[in-house]
Amino acid sequence: MQEATLTCPHCQHAGKHELHPFLDLNKHPKQKLAILTDSLFTVNCPSCAKQFTVLHELLVVDEKQHIGLLLAPQSEVRELDGDGIGRQGLQSYTLRLVSTAAGLKEKILLLDSNLDDRTIELCKLYLTMYLQKPDAQLYFAEYQTQTDKLLFSVLDGNGALEGSIECEDELYEQLLQTAQQFPLKPGFFTAVDQRWAYEHIRNSADQ
Repeated sequence: MQEATLTCPHCQHAGKHELHPFLDLNKHPKQKLAILTDSLFTVNCPSCAKQFTVLHELLVVDEKQHIGLLLAPQSEVRELDGDGIGRQGLQSYTLRLVSTAAGLKEKILLLDSNLDDRTIELCKLYLTMYLQKPDAQLYFAEYQTQTDKLLFSVLDGNGALEGSIECEDELYEQLLQTAQQFPLKPGFFTAVDQRWAYEHIRNSADQ
């Protein structure tokens, strides 16, 4: 826990709040649920009783599966050396870098569904072309086991929810082989997102 002084954007009241800089998914299931329900970064102002969102740097790990997720709000960095985080043992982990709460939530949902995030980003690229909406943002929502389909939420360029779209499990399995050809730098937190997928597909086409 870290204590920080936060100013309410509604009434300008300044108060002290506890922030979570580190979270182990296996040891802190309540905090994991708080991420998935958008409550971990929600602050209730004691003065005006209104809520506001405070994103802060957060390292989330799954020590059983050796996966590390680093939330760096609004960061433009695409790779970050894990040695600079100040936590031992991350060199053997699969490391991912996200800049939004939605991105962090998606990585956790993929982890729970045992899905490869590189392949998911390639699926998003395919679906975005199918929708003919290059500005659309897609986020994984759930894996529908009864129909063997992956469900994605579709957001417009402003982040507003437009609807959802399904992806056949067969497409995921096909793209999985392609994704595994795109190696990541060991020991580095990497931003694996739609931009990552587009750049790797473009580079492979140029070769």
